[in-house]
Amino acid sequence: MAFAARVLVLSLLVAGSVAETVSDCIEQKCRGCGGEQCQLCREDAKTIETCVSGCIESSCKGCGGEQCQLCREDAKTIQSCCGSYEAPMCKATPKDPCEGLYGAASLQCVWEQSVKTCMEKSCKGCGGEQCQLCREDAQRVATCCDDHWHSVDPPQTCKDAKAKAVSDCVNGKCKGCGGEQCQLCREDPKVLDQCCTGAMRTPQCEKTRALPVSEILP
Repeated sequence: MAFAARVLVLSLLVAGSVAETVSDCIEQKCRGCGGEQCQLCREDAKTIETCVSGCIESSCKGCGGEQCQLCREDAKTIQSCCGSYEAPMCKATPKDPCEGLYGAASLQCVWEQSVKTCMEKSCKGCGGEQCQLCREDAQRVATCCDDHWHSVDPPQTCKDAKAKAVSDCVNGKCKGCGGEQCQLCREDPKVLDQCCTGAMRTPQCEKTRALPVSEILP
């Protein structure tokens, strides 16, 4: 699924300011030239590519890990920085991460990319460390995984997030317990049923499926 469905969508205003930044960068690098030399400098592919790369890095500032790579390959980010400039990187077609996959593998990839898009939207407007904490919020990730559920084995990211979200929920409901009481609370079908929400299930949640409804309902 093209990263077009992904996050960092720039408005026309931002796109304009970005293009201006690339232009400023080129002018700065060509400062001190004269006559025809200036024109050649402004049209130099290496100069343009350097400035466009700087623009993309600036647009993706604050990202982390794999998200940075996705941002740098985002067609809209690239187009916003390239504008009318011509450079090899401006002509490259961003690769669809799910290209060449079929069946369950394709659905799993689409699911994973949809979750990334969902998380970017969910954490939009954050800054610095706050962004990292938002992206690592298990409940937030699990919610995105549930919202984009597919009938295939979930991506590992979703499995881990859902397991942690359920565990955190159970621990929260059993807060203040002690000794054997804690274990009984964590295995209580009513507690698990309250924490096992959404389309995805975890091994811990599966315990409630085998129980009669009378044992789950209050």
